[in-house]
Amino acid sequence: MQRKMGWVLLALLLLAGIPAICSRSIQAASPAVTVTPSQSDGTVAVTVSDAELKGKEISVVCYAPGASGAYSDLTANKASIVYMNQYTINGTLSFNFKVKKQLAPGLYTLVVTSEKGQAVNQFRFIPEDKPAPGQTAGPGGNTVNPPIPEKPVTTKKKVLPAPKGVKAKPSGKKKIKVSWKKVKGAKGYQIGVASKKKGKYKVKLTIKGGSKKSAALKKMKSGKVYYIKVRAYQLSGKKKTAGKYSKIVKVKVR
Repeated sequence: MQRKMGWVLLALLLLAGIPAICSRSIQAASPAVTVTPSQSDGTVAVTVSDAELKGKEISVVCYAPGASGAYSDLTANKASIVYMNQYTINGTLSFNFKVKKQLAPGLYTLVVTSEKGQAVNQFRFIPEDKPAPGQTAGPGGNTVNPPIPEKPVTTKKKVLPAPKGVKAKPSGKKKIKVSWKKVKGAKGYQIGVASKKKGKYKVKLTIKGGSKKSAALKKMKSGKVYYIKVRAYQLSGKKKTAGKYSKIVKVKVR
């Protein structure tokens, strides 16, 4: 009902020869009307003084950015009207209204018309220098792009090759001597032992030092056959990174 009355009032004012805004140019804000928009909830607080309007009956129309016709052309601007109403003022009038449409960047225009004059105020919900998504406001309100985070550089260590020349032979009672050729870059070696060739190999002995080329396995079972392989390792702090295992060799304990 209020929307319909506003349309009728504006039509009557125009027919009566009341000055209308026929230009889309930005006009200076009238001191007779103050506008305070709130982006958080899309509301607009308006205070109207009759100091300039000098009329008791006023019509209020608010246009969203993008209105193309003259402000007095309600038909051309129908899609851009976000609020329309009429009021009676006597001295000072304050009221609030809420923009139900999604807030848009650009200038909103509030037009207040009375029998004696017209006031135009333009305002923004979204500041002109508000950073776009993914941007930040720099000194002086200038928009700057955030620094692109650098991807962490991971240096993948080369897997040490399998030791060559691995040999295993009995060495005294319940002992096995294992030898190999040293591997470049190694910090030490590990000897894996299993009772079956395709069985599960357990690290029986760890030897520190990349220059070592032999070691002895002790407390082995006499008369038993063992399968042995050797691998080198390197260090990342205290963590050992093992290389590839050597070929499997077979040995029988005395």
